[in-house]
Amino acid sequence: MSVAAIRRRAFDLFKETGLPSTRHEDWKYTDISRIQHVLSIDSSSTAPIDNHASIINSTAIADLDAYKAVLVDGVFDDAHSNLPEDVTVLSLAAFLNDMGGQAPDDIQRLFEVRGDEPLFNGLLALNSAKASDGVLLCVANNTVLEKPLYIQHISTQTNFIRHAILMGKQAEAEVIEHYVGVSEEKALSSLSSNVILKQGARLQHIRIQQESNQQTHIARVEVKQLQDSSYTLHAVELGCALSRVDVVVALAEQGATCALNGLFVLGGRQHVDHHTRIDHIAPHCTSRENYRTVLDGRSRAVFNGKVVVHKGAVKTDSAQSNGNLLLSKHAEIDTKPELEIYNDDVKCAHGATVGQLDEQQLFYLRSRGISAVAAQELLTFAFADEVLTSMSNQQVRAYIEGIAFAKLPHGAELDGLLG
Repeated sequence: MSVAAIRRRAFDLFKETGLPSTRHEDWKYTDISRIQHVLSIDSSSTAPIDNHASIINSTAIADLDAYKAVLVDGVFDDAHSNLPEDVTVLSLAAFLNDMGGQAPDDIQRLFEVRGDEPLFNGLLALNSAKASDGVLLCVANNTVLEKPLYIQHISTQTNFIRHAILMGKQAEAEVIEHYVGVSEEKALSSLSSNVILKQGARLQHIRIQQESNQQTHIARVEVKQLQDSSYTLHAVELGCALSRVDVVVALAEQGATCALNGLFVLGGRQHVDHHTRIDHIAPHCTSRENYRTVLDGRSRAVFNGKVVVHKGAVKTDSAQSNGNLLLSKHAEIDTKPELEIYNDDVKCAHGATVGQLDEQQLFYLRSRGISAVAAQELLTFAFADEVLTSMSNQQVRAYIEGIAFAKLPHGAELDGLLG
């Protein structure tokens, strides 16, 4: 079946299912009715971004030693990209055009969407139908990508993007997706990142959402892992008005491991919703989840983490943690960790905490001559930063810490303490 035919089927599925609403259990706390108007806007009539180079440079992670793929309003910008020679990195649109609309089976499957898949919703089908471009990364067997691949996405208008990452046997790579908004116009970024890791492959995957105040970010990360593969995700939410990200991981063959780490730092009326699902399908697989949220103002966060241990997935080892810090009496968190187990021979744990800063810790810092405001900020920073300790890329970690730190109410006073 051609990609065009797959797109048509996806659009028919979208028309059949429509947009998700709060009547759906998985969307109970997230109302996206505001984007109905955005979907009707013809983005082709919107003026393109001027001064590409200036905006790209000013919004990028400074001095990051990485290969680079740039997309501006959903279109691959080859002139400002710096791609490796030893692995395949292509514009998805250009690749499909070169193939005459006929893509290999692995690529076709990345566009296929079914109404019965985990966390399915109409927006997923719409993304499959309308995705204009994206990045296709193929790392061959026994190949190590020497530097990270930094995918910088700059948005001013509604766009639909689809990334594909195919990791061969024993291949290794680090991919950084960075979403930046530079317009205060209402717009939707619809993203899908599809990942396949073959035997023994290893992928470090970082997603930084830093879009502007009027934008909506709807994304899905779908991962299939084969034998002894390793996948680590760092999902960081810092921007936009409303963000919803679904992460679906299938541990399909024995020995596969995954780690999902999330950090949300929210203020004002920001709303962030992450749903994760890890399917332990094969035996002897390991999964870890650690999500931290800091909420100020009237912000709201939603976390729903589900682990399903299928029949036959013996010796499963799974642990899930969600910690939430409320800095304002008006902030709100809805958290729901879940375990669904169909085996006896497993080790599984989950937990969630919601609270404010510890008064004893505040007293200890105050007794050491630190002001009340700085003590609060120091403890808040430590709480949020705990989830980043496993991030091996120290330059990206420092960038995230700087942006997150700047969102705290009194960051200037704390800056002197941290040096």
